[in-house]
Formats: sequence, C-alpha cells, structure tokens
Amino acid sequence: MWRKLPQHASALEQSLDYRHSPSLRGRFIVVGAFTISLIAVLAIKLVFDYSERLADISYDRLLRSALLQMDENVGQEQGEITIDIPWSAFATLAQASEDRVFYKVESSSQGFITGYYNLDSTPERPKEYGTIQFFDRRYSGETLRFAWLERHLTEPDASGTVRIVLAHTRLSREDMAASVTQRAVELITLVALVSIVLIIIGSQLVLRPLHRIEQLLEERTPGDLTPLTLKTPRETYHLKVVINDFMKRLQTNLEELENYTGNAAHQLRTPIASLKALAENARDIRRPDEQRQALEKIIEQCEALSDTVSFLLNQATISHRMQSQVMGLIDLVQPIQESCRAQALTALRKGVMLSFETTLDEAIVVGDIIAIEQMMQNLIENAVRYSLLDDHEETKEVVIRITPLPNIFRVEVIDQGVGISEIDKQRVFERFYRGRYDIAGSGVGLSLVKDIAKYHKADILLSDTVPHGTTVTVDFPTFQFRGDH
Repeated sequence: MWRKLPQHASALEQSLDYRHSPSLRGRFIVVGAFTISLIAVLAIKLVFDYSERLADISYDRLLRSALLQMDENVGQEQGEITIDIPWSAFATLAQASEDRVFYKVESSSQGFITGYYNLDSTPERPKEYGTIQFFDRRYSGETLRFAWLERHLTEPDASGTVRIVLAHTRLSREDMAASVTQRAVELITLVALVSIVLIIIGSQLVLRPLHRIEQLLEERTPGDLTPLTLKTPRETYHLKVVINDFMKRLQTNLEELENYTGNAAHQLRTPIASLKALAENARDIRRPDEQRQALEKIIEQCEALSDTVSFLLNQATISHRMQSQVMGLIDLVQPIQESCRAQALTALRKGVMLSFETTLDEAIVVGDIIAIEQMMQNLIENAVRYSLLDDHEETKEVVIRITPLPNIFRVEVIDQGVGISEIDKQRVFERFYRGRYDIAGSGVGLSLVKDIAKYHKADILLSDTVPHGTTVTVDFPTFQFRGDH
C-alpha cells in the first residue's frame, strides 16, 4: 500500500495517531472473516445433521430387510406360534461387521417366543399395526437402533398379534457419519480459508482508488487546487466530487483573500503616504495658524484611515462569521431596531433624524443577527453621509421601514440626499469603489452589504427617492413553517 511518511516536526505524533486510528481495511477483513466463519460453522452443523440422517437411512434399510425376512418366517404349529429365523436376515446385518444384533419375538397370546427376554419392545410412538417403526434406545450400556413391527396373525385358527423387534448397534452408522462429516469439514474449511485470503486481497483492490486519491493529493504542490480528474468507481465518485467542490470553494476563498489583501494594501498605502506628506509639511511650517491647519488635516486623515481599518476589520469578521457560523431563526425587527438606536444619536448630531417605521411585532427569517446589524449600520451611515450633501434647508431625515409582502419582508432605507447617478448605481457595490472622492469613506461599506444580502439569499435594489435621494431596498425571504396541513 502506498503511503507517504510525514516529513515535518510532528512526524512522531502523526505516526502515533496513524497507528491508533481504526483501519477500514482491517474492519473489512474482520467482518468478512467473521461472516465466513459463521457460515462455515452453520454449514458444518448442517452437514453433521445430514450425515447422521444419511447413515440412519442407509442402515435402516438393512434393518427393514432383515425384519421383513424374519416376519416372513413366522408360522403356527399345533396351535402355537413359531418362527424360523433365516440365516439371510443376519447375513444382511453382517454388512456392518463391527455391530451387534439383538432381537425379540413375542405374541399377544403366548407372550415371549424367542430372542433377548429383557429387550424393551415398547415403541416410542403410538402403535401402528403392520407398519415398521424406527427409534433409538439405550440397552446394555449402549445406544441401539430399533426396528419394531407388530401385525395381526393371518393363519387359520390363529388370533392376536405377533411383535418382532430387531436392534442394531450404531458403530457403523457413526463411522459413516464421521467419514462424511470429516470430508465435508475439510472442504468447508478449505473454502473458508480461500475466501478469507480472497477477502484480504480484495480489500486491497477495493481500497486502491482511495490510495490513488491520497497519492495524488500528497504529490500536489501547496497551491495546486485544480480538480481531480482520475477515473474512480461509483462508490468513490461522490468522494471525488466532494473533494473537488471543497477545493473549488477553497480556491474561491483564496482568490477573494488575495484580491481583498491587495485592495486593502492599496487603500491603506494611499492614506499612510498622505499622512507622511502632511506630517513632513507640518514640520516645516513656522507660522502657528498654518501649522494648526496642517495638524487638523492630519487628524482628518487619521480619522479616515481609522474608518478604513475599521471597515476592513468588520468585513473580515463578518466574512469569517458567514463561512463558519450556522444561520438560525431570528427576528428581523430586532437587529434593525438595534442598528437604528446605535446610529440615532450620531445622525442627530449631524442634523439628520432617523425614523423607524413598521407594523410588525416580529419578522422571522433565517439569518445571522450580527451580520444584519452590520449591514444596516453601513446602509444608515451611507444614507446619513449623502443626506448632508443636500443643500436644501428642510429637515434631513432617513427612514428605515419594514414592510411585509408575500413570502418576503422588505427593508427600505430611504434618504432625501443628493442621490446616486445611474452610472454609479452599477458600481457602488464593488469593493473600494467610491463615486465621489470628496466624501469621506473607504468604499467597502456597500460591498459588505451586498455580501451579507447574498449570504441571506436576499435581493438588494437601488432606486431614486421622490423628489430626490436614494432608496435601498433589501427583500429577505420569510421562514416557512412546515406544519401539518
């Protein structure tokens, strides 16, 4: 069996873990050997029973023949029943040379006639006149095979019945049964051993596709996540499909991580370089008022950098959560209310009022509370930021609304700001895209919103608010209770 030995520091631990791991091949062999052994034992038991029945059938024919010969020689002389036991009857039984013969003849009228007086002549089953009965019984310290016959006398002037009992020891029968059983046991044992050997060899062949998959994966370079293309049996086909699907998802995650890391590095490099330039400029300024202005620009740049880092960390946290946590039943109203409470004071300080409108006491969906809270905070912050750009003097207001519709709960974030152009609507969900660079932001807020909506299988749409502004609509599928109909 192909096996690649570990080549790193924990090789000893892996070797110990390997030795203590259960063996699929060992289990296959043990179960197969146990099954074959059980079948072999049952087969031997059946052969043993059959051999005994076969021996009884063969030697019972001899007993029957000898008994019938004796019955043919039963007669009557001067009113008494007589029997002339023929030599041929014992010659028939003499074919079993090691066995001894016992007999007894009696009648209902005269009683004992000849033979062994103390030989028990009572049949085990109810009497059936004219029918030969066979049974086993102990006599003289050993087990005998009995043949019993009782019939009515048919001679003239005779009445009553005559009973003939012929017994034969079982030595030849036992020898015959043992001989048949021995040959069968030898054959069954040979077949069982050959079957176990074939199972051992077959287990290696059956598990070979798994070893091939293991070998191909071990021989790959660390960055090779291309699908496995080897031909496999049906039993391992789904395993190959699952491995390929896992590598595909891993490749997608790695590509996203590379893109995210590259974009994040680009986004961080620019404000850091700007901070350095502003700091160098402030260092060379001599006039206090100009130096103060320069320091304020540095503070603004630091805040923007802090926002960018916070957004990146939040996105990393939410992305990890969406990949590792299992969604459950939640009340959609709760995380949206918490997001409004968290942003209400900050928005009010900036001159924007938040309004939460819904007629629902609860809205049950399948989702993650933390992810939805993050999504709503990003949408509210974005709505407040664009509302401040509007030069109209009316009160700035952002409305968050939950509306129940067939099979969905519609969440709307409505602002009365400057709105989003048709060109920007097509790109605002791209990571790090910013339609207007005169507005503070990192460009990752709406991209995270889109990821969270996709994770919850929700549809997201941008539309214009009348008379001006933007409305973000997110439709969450409702949870369908599967009760008795």
